[in-house]
Amino acid sequence: MSQPSGHVTVAAPVLLALARAALRETSGVVRLGDVPAMQGKTTVYASPGAAITFGAAGVHVTCALVAARGVRLAQVAATAQAAVAAALRELAGVNVAAVDVVIVDVAAGKETRDHG
Repeated sequence: MSQPSGHVTVAAPVLLALARAALRETSGVVRLGDVPAMQGKTTVYASPGAAITFGAAGVHVTCALVAARGVRLAQVAATAQAAVAAALRELAGVNVAAVDVVIVDVAAGKETRDHG
């Protein structure tokens, strides 16, 4: 069976949805946060929890999250980075240049996870 020729394009909102879903499934993430302003970046697509820019080396994702109280923040960030990169590579077939994680807050008390 031969493969058809042509191009496949995955729209930026779909990539954002994949990144956000990966973040929501990451242990230690209570909710998604507001992505800080990305100075010096062009072609930014953003939604709560993630922003994506496109470059020659691939997509650059900036993630913002609120972590659960009492978790190891570096571990949550590393797990979130790996989850987002894997989701974009495996599900969308895009090159991932970088995934930056910003922990914007730590949940107070026994706040439960939401799916924002």
